[in-house]
Amino acid sequence: MRTVELTGHDLRIEDVVAVARGEARVRIAPEARQRVREGFALLMELVERGVAVYGITTGFGALDRRRVRPEDTSVLQHNLIVSHAAGTGPSHATEIVRAMMCLRANVLAQGVTGVREEVLDLLVEMLNRGVHPVVPEQGSVGASGDLAPLAHMVLPMIGLGRAEWQGEILDGTEALFRAGLRPCTLAGRDGIALINGTEQASAVACLVIAEAVELARTADVAAAMSAEALLSLASFADPAVHARKPHPGQAASACNLHRILSGSGWAAEAERRKLRDPLSIRCTPQVHGALRDALGWAHRVVEIEINSANDNPLVFLDEGRVNSNSGNFHGQHVGMVLDLLSAALTSLAVISERRVARLVDERLNEGLPAFLVLPPTGEEGMHNGLMLAQYTAAYLVAESRALCTPGAVQSIPTCANSEDHVSMATVSARKTWQILHDATGVLAIELLAAAQALELRGIGRCAAATRAAWAAVRARIPTLDRDRVVAEDMERATSLVRSRAVLRAVEDRIGRLA
Repeated sequence: MRTVELTGHDLRIEDVVAVARGEARVRIAPEARQRVREGFALLMELVERGVAVYGITTGFGALDRRRVRPEDTSVLQHNLIVSHAAGTGPSHATEIVRAMMCLRANVLAQGVTGVREEVLDLLVEMLNRGVHPVVPEQGSVGASGDLAPLAHMVLPMIGLGRAEWQGEILDGTEALFRAGLRPCTLAGRDGIALINGTEQASAVACLVIAEAVELARTADVAAAMSAEALLSLASFADPAVHARKPHPGQAASACNLHRILSGSGWAAEAERRKLRDPLSIRCTPQVHGALRDALGWAHRVVEIEINSANDNPLVFLDEGRVNSNSGNFHGQHVGMVLDLLSAALTSLAVISERRVARLVDERLNEGLPAFLVLPPTGEEGMHNGLMLAQYTAAYLVAESRALCTPGAVQSIPTCANSEDHVSMATVSARKTWQILHDATGVLAIELLAAAQALELRGIGRCAAATRAAWAAVRARIPTLDRDRVVAEDMERATSLVRSRAVLRAVEDRIGRLA
């Protein structure tokens, strides 16, 4: 297993995903450890000199004008965590919790938060030993940090809350004990340092981006299969056309489609029949390309975010001072990125569903049987084929559209109006996570329908790449020659998308797609 070294400055989304999926461990870089020690020492020196520091010598939020005695700091930090663990709703998936832990450790490794080294070490060891706090999805407003979810992440560190260890949900102390760890006592500004950032929304953003990048390539495969089954003109992917509208994502998608359809006998025959295809075919590069370009922007923004000092106050070692009036915990950038990805992923699902609708409609599918089932003689009209699969695709699109309302404009003042603009980035995160899964489901249905359509059309005349995709589908899902439980086929198709089995089959044949 590889190790990701946290410096606070050069963490990549790919690293976060590897840690989230349990494919990598983390460690704190030696130079980062030194910064953490120095940051804590400077913070304590300033406090001893009588410098007012938010969250150490004061209360929190609207209580920041109430002074706290130095000897009460430990109680202050403990109370912060237990009072802010006010989340609700379903618990986050383990991969999201692991991503949150990795991201917060990276922020703390910058040495600007004033956290103690031993507290950072406990967080890292929990991650490496598989102690995963139970973290509710709902409760953060995305400013002053993702306070509620991160407080739930911290509870097991102080012997409270619940955590998953080796598949079992345990009390926080018991989970630590079984992993060979012990709870810590918070001091200084340990509590606020652990929860005052954008790590819930950023964790979801990292995983969405990683999944969506692969989904965009699979979408090109599914679209090419549908295009061939519908006797589409290969010229819709003509590189010369897309050179005249040079969005990078559009060009990449068109190049993929051109390569996948190369050598298709059906596309060659179609060119003798008609001049144009419906927009759900010929505008595929434009729609898929818009998602790709949105992902490019999102990748840049999120990698800046996860290597930023998301906290307040911030300790400046080189200047020997602390700033208690910063707002880097605000999640506006992440929220806006996720809102854009929500719209782009929904558009991907919309155009995919329209291709499915054409495939199952005998009036529009260029001679294929109704709902893509050719029943035995004497059973005409008795089999419904993929009729309801298209219904499900329509539902998933409708749900995604309903979820597309931007979250990052939904600010509601909190904390007695001392926090009078919040990002609601986690609203954006939760709905984008759902939209990603909805889009995956729609593309799975398209793969299912397109494979069936190609078989009915005649797989022998298909392009080499689409034959490889069809074979990957058929390796898990048999031909539909009479009605059966379609949900089981859809579930297998979804696993083919998530495992990238169809994508790999195509790339094994023609090389890696853009």
